[in-house]
Amino acid sequence: MKPLDFYRLGLSLAESADSEAAQRTAVNRLYYGLHHEACCRYFRSNPDSEPVYAGRRHSELRNRYTSHVDERANTVGQRLQHLIEMRRLADYQLAPPLSFRGQSLAPQEFLNLALEAARQLLDALEDYSPGEAEDGCTCLVQF
Repeated sequence: MKPLDFYRLGLSLAESADSEAAQRTAVNRLYYGLHHEACCRYFRSNPDSEPVYAGRRHSELRNRYTSHVDERANTVGQRLQHLIEMRRLADYQLAPPLSFRGQSLAPQEFLNLALEAARQLLDALEDYSPGEAEDGCTCLVQF
């Protein structure tokens, strides 16, 4: 499957979310779709890079983007970090309101913020390495 299929599912869930659980699940799918997409695009642009270690895949991928000399890659890393924090909050802070970067947000407000963050990350990915990852793309992971 294509990584952005998870992202598109997140968009669909966000549109029809009729519960807080659905809103939080939408944030999760948005993040994972873009995380996998970011990984595929990173290795597409850096085919000789060492694989990421599976146990630190999320932080290591973000670090590779933020430590890159290309400003476009740095932007991807910063946007990825933003969505990492949002996904973590959606999955683990079960009592609303959701406290995110000094803001107290109702679940729908939080979802709206996540949708915008996801759009910004996708735009940054497109600027960094244009074109959706292919079906079944390989993200080099070391176990």
